Amino acid sequence: MSKFEPGGDAQAISRIASARYGSFAAMFEQHGWAERGSDMMRKVQTRVKEHYGSIAAFVDYHDKADQ
Repeated sequence: MSKFEPGGDAQAISRIASARYGSFAAMFEQHGWAERGSDMMRKVQTRVKEHYGSIAAFVDYHDKADQ
């Protein structure tokens, strides 16, 4: 079960990509994810879930690291 409203998971990923990495491209590069360009938007939620287990875990990880 997600703790996000519809579209909230994408907004959370976007917020963290911008604030923490500077861009989606930089986030993908830092994680070693191969997609670039428009492919990033199609795969970002899949990659985040593969790496962190869930969108909520991704958000929690980055929000705790910022504290």
